[in-house]
Amino acid sequence: MARTPAVSDDQISRALGVYAGLVDRVLTDPQRWLGLDDDPPPTAPFPARVLDALRDRALGEVTPASPEWDRQPLARRVDWWVTRIGISAGLAAAAPRFAGAVADRVPLQAALGASAAGLAVCATAREHGRTEPAQWVPLLAKVLFDRDLPVAAAPVPDPAQAERELAEEPDPAPEDGRGGPGPVATLGRGAQRAARTVWRLARTFRGVPDLLDERPRGGLLTRAIGKLPVVGVAGGWLDERSGIRKASRETAALLG
Repeated sequence: MARTPAVSDDQISRALGVYAGLVDRVLTDPQRWLGLDDDPPPTAPFPARVLDALRDRALGEVTPASPEWDRQPLARRVDWWVTRIGISAGLAAAAPRFAGAVADRVPLQAALGASAAGLAVCATAREHGRTEPAQWVPLLAKVLFDRDLPVAAAPVPDPAQAERELAEEPDPAPEDGRGGPGPVATLGRGAQRAARTVWRLARTFRGVPDLLDERPRGGLLTRAIGKLPVVGVAGGWLDERSGIRKASRETAALLG
């Protein structure tokens, strides 16, 4: 007799449908929801200035809002999204790692990583011509949870509802795992905005916590560094960025 999965296909479809609807709004306006487009003031702390320089070098001048965007090769467009998501959402997902191994006890820690990787799944699918959020649901299920969903219409919120959910009063910024403020608080308004977006996206996975360990991750070395206090945020960032890139590659492979 076949075992019944602890988390049903219907539960996964509902959670990912809501997630995909929210991500659709994020990808439509990445400047608003993923932040990091604000130039830091001259008095900004060192991490903010470093992050700003990294952003400028990595993203360049051609963005999805540029007239030249559609003329860019597919691989370049996808790589732009992977880089953008890795810098903003990857950092937000790694923020609790400032406390090292203690971060494993922070609520939604694994969901933060899954939400960052899921952004890459949806962005990659979008650039491959899969522009409807409902089309992203089976891809998300396979890449994030290694589950094959039957073909069915996922309940995706309409744009207005998704906009309201994203614009709710912000959750508390991710803490350092010991009750203190996390490192995102030192990175300026743009990074804090990205952190709030990733935190809201992560909440959609609260009903499927048993599946989150299946998400794409980095190597064992970066995970080990992520368990160290303070420097753990660097290891966590590398871990999440690697997971984001893996998620994009797996999505592209599924789309042929």
